[in-house]
Amino acid sequence: MRRKVAAVAAVLAFAITQVLFTSGIGHAAEPSACDRQASYAVAQLCGDQDERMYGVFVTFTYPTPTYGAPSPWGYANFYNETEFYTNEVMTSSFAFGLDMYYYDTGTDFQPYWVDYTAGYDLHKIGDPMTESDGRLHSFMAIPHCDTCTSWDIFYDFEFVGTTSNQPNQSSHHLMTGWTLMDMYGPVGLSQTNNRIMYLNGNYQFQRFNLSNTSTRVANGNCEPGANPDYCWRFDTGITTEPSTSGEYVVSWDVSKPIVQPGQADAMVQPDEATTLAAAADELERKAQQFVDARLGGRR
Repeated sequence: MRRKVAAVAAVLAFAITQVLFTSGIGHAAEPSACDRQASYAVAQLCGDQDERMYGVFVTFTYPTPTYGAPSPWGYANFYNETEFYTNEVMTSSFAFGLDMYYYDTGTDFQPYWVDYTAGYDLHKIGDPMTESDGRLHSFMAIPHCDTCTSWDIFYDFEFVGTTSNQPNQSSHHLMTGWTLMDMYGPVGLSQTNNRIMYLNGNYQFQRFNLSNTSTRVANGNCEPGANPDYCWRFDTGITTEPSTSGEYVVSWDVSKPIVQPGQADAMVQPDEATTLAAAADELERKAQQFVDARLGGRR
């Protein structure tokens, strides 16, 4: 039976300048990316471990946004991104995810992938949608070949590109979750459940042991009299499943209500994703079959 471990969240005294960490720091050689101070409103989970990671698979549904800002606000970007670091100091990486781009008359939902090692090499995937389609979407990165230092990127199991050559063939660090830019307080997001798995050295997708994860959740200044544009809160949790060797992470669960300065609303822990659980399980089995067919199992 799957159960949820709530991520700690609290209203911080200064917008964007303080970050709340929930520890469970892994044992990799370098610190977690979740130890870094956030520059924006973020709700992220990090996986850091000694075991080498050769790829990553993540699924989630696109959320439904709500807005409390008078129109026109201008523009804003909300990113649900998974970043895979390819060196120990976490200065080289590639990433993929969803860019929700708000503008005066609506919101575009644009999937993308980006190679940060090559500077900032952004690749949009297809045409944007104008609303959530309510179904699960998947992003996957697997080695281009056994000895390559590049990764092939897939969206909904369709090939969309190959990264540049990276510093290493594997990783010890990744991060998944939300970054909000340009608009903080006046936007609400329905729940997302990032189901994250990594590819081990035998080319088998695995879940993270909870002890090898940490989170960073940066909340805004919601003291009475504060600027409502910079008052925000994420409600977060981690859905896990038990095993004989510990708790394993199934998903990083995030929602964002619209709150106002001086409100004493209690944090609402996101519900465990059960409606689409069977479909997500099937996508994870499909991902393993895809890797077996493309790279050959190393069992």
